Amino acid sequence: MFVNDAGGGTDPAPRAAGCPVCLHPGRGEARCPACTFRLAGDPVLGAPTGADRAALAAEFDAAAYAWDSAAARRARGGPRDDAAIAAVVRGRGPAPGGPDGPEPLDGESPGLGELLRKLVAGELREVLFVELGVRRIAAVRARAGAAGLPRAESHAEALWTDLVPALDPDGAVCRFQLAGGVGTAKPVDRPEFDEAVRHWLRTALPGACRRPGSAPVALLLGGARWVLLDRAADVVRETCSVGVETRAAPPAAGESAAARARAVLRTAPLRAPHTLLLAGAGPAADSHVPVTLEHRVLFEAGLRLSPGETRTVTVTVHGGPPAAADPAGPLPVVLPLLAGRYGPGQPGAALIGLAHTELPALGSRELTFVLRGPGEIEVYAGGSALPTAPGVRDADLDELTRRVPTRLRRPKPLELICAVEMSGPDAAEIAERVRFTDELIRTLEERPGAGGGVRVGVIGYYHHDPRNAHQPVRRHTLSMAPAAPRLARRYLRRLRQEIRPREGLTSSLEDALHNATVLTAQGPGRPVGRVLLLIGRRPPAPPVQQGLMPACPRGLDWREQLRVLHRRDVRVAVRADPPAPEAGGTAGRAQVHQYISRSWHELTGGDRHRFLPGTDSAEHVALALAAEPARGPDAGPLAFTAPPLPER
Repeated sequence: MFVNDAGGGTDPAPRAAGCPVCLHPGRGEARCPACTFRLAGDPVLGAPTGADRAALAAEFDAAAYAWDSAAARRARGGPRDDAAIAAVVRGRGPAPGGPDGPEPLDGESPGLGELLRKLVAGELREVLFVELGVRRIAAVRARAGAAGLPRAESHAEALWTDLVPALDPDGAVCRFQLAGGVGTAKPVDRPEFDEAVRHWLRTALPGACRRPGSAPVALLLGGARWVLLDRAADVVRETCSVGVETRAAPPAAGESAAARARAVLRTAPLRAPHTLLLAGAGPAADSHVPVTLEHRVLFEAGLRLSPGETRTVTVTVHGGPPAAADPAGPLPVVLPLLAGRYGPGQPGAALIGLAHTELPALGSRELTFVLRGPGEIEVYAGGSALPTAPGVRDADLDELTRRVPTRLRRPKPLELICAVEMSGPDAAEIAERVRFTDELIRTLEERPGAGGGVRVGVIGYYHHDPRNAHQPVRRHTLSMAPAAPRLARRYLRRLRQEIRPREGLTSSLEDALHNATVLTAQGPGRPVGRVLLLIGRRPPAPPVQQGLMPACPRGLDWREQLRVLHRRDVRVAVRADPPAPEAGGTAGRAQVHQYISRSWHELTGGDRHRFLPGTDSAEHVALALAAEPARGPDAGPLAFTAPPLPER
């Protein structure tokens, strides 16, 4: 109480003590400068009565309640925390109306941008971040590495309850006290709190105390209007060389001080452009295409993000020629992300990370790159983030670029013959083969032979008839010599279909192979890559009957036809889904199954071009057939800036 009985009147309470409402240290003021509570004066005339004392007590209770309630609002947490805080709030009175007022904006203070610019430019050796959080006081050292990429490392940290033992060990009540609340808990002496902060700064950051050449300090402020945190900020300003202050990037629950400092560093300008390292194909020379390293600038130097801002750019990258090990498979590629440019005469480039993805051979894929700050890029393909190896060494980039070939072998023009099985018990199955072949030819027409041009021939082959000396020999195949793709598509659509209710074990595929030897008997007159694609379901008939497998009526040996094609450098590919054998008896079924499996395996030979219906699309098959098998190094680990094999 601020009145006492002193003879004929009232005198103010001794002024040496602080404010009883908010504990602000007293300096002889009539009213507290923090909470405006009356500290001195003559509140009554004459000797105080019981009513006077009751009125003064009610005034104090209302002021204490209002002060503690405001602190409780600032320190609000979950239901448990709110209950713990409510239990220590002093006084009783009407609920305070509304919040204290608008919170200060989280924008940066003047000078932060210039401080970050000096850091990434190398004009400052380091910047010290001092965080005054609602749980701790912490210091983080920020330095700039290669290409000006900033990094933050924790330096020192102390929980408020460890630094100031007078603070309540309960986390909710401690927050209430830091927010300025007094309550019924043990009071926190303000000068002692200030001295504890000052001692920690001098112990943990002796180099940041005011002295010539001391590192500049960026003050990361905590909750707005938190009385003890504001006092701690005043101590930091008095003790250290504070350059800038900011409430930006408030920490998430459980987030470290270093993470908060990194969030601020994300607003630093890019000293070097952030680039994507790719392979580039130069102008073709004879039968080869030179390969060089190229950079795609994703984000220009000088770009600076606002707090919480990101920038996005979309880039289309291209796959190289098919790999020798799996010509029809996807190509694994690495996407090196750099700060700067890699190569001779380009010092100071830094490897940010290596993203990994797969590209279709000679195909393309659209990738999205998201910049979150200097040296922080995320890569997405189709909405999914690509795995990126962090913290990679520059030596990894040297090893990666050594695997990039200096040139690619340019494919020859493609001469493709499609042999299509036009018979069977299911009209829908035959129609699917025709649709696939038509789409395949159309794809090759749009992407002619991976840059080499394309001509297409068509063979339609059918059922075998039983041997019958009294029946004329029927044609088992219909064919068209290689020509323009549009003519081949027209011929394909005119081929008749042959539907029979019962399907034999073999087709006239050996006749189609013989027909292919006729179509390839005459040399093409120029270097070409010749491919025979077999599109069917049943294997060729053997020259003589083998168990349950009927012989070819003409006695053709399909293996001999295959050898002739191989001698002419004709690659053979298969697009087939062989049926399960239908034969009586276990021994017969096993023999049929063995023949079917061995036949398809031998037909693909060393080329190993085997495609499956429903799995390999026409585009996939076209890309695999259009490129020659590798005769040297593959395209390497990098994606290309553009299709690597231009048209002739």
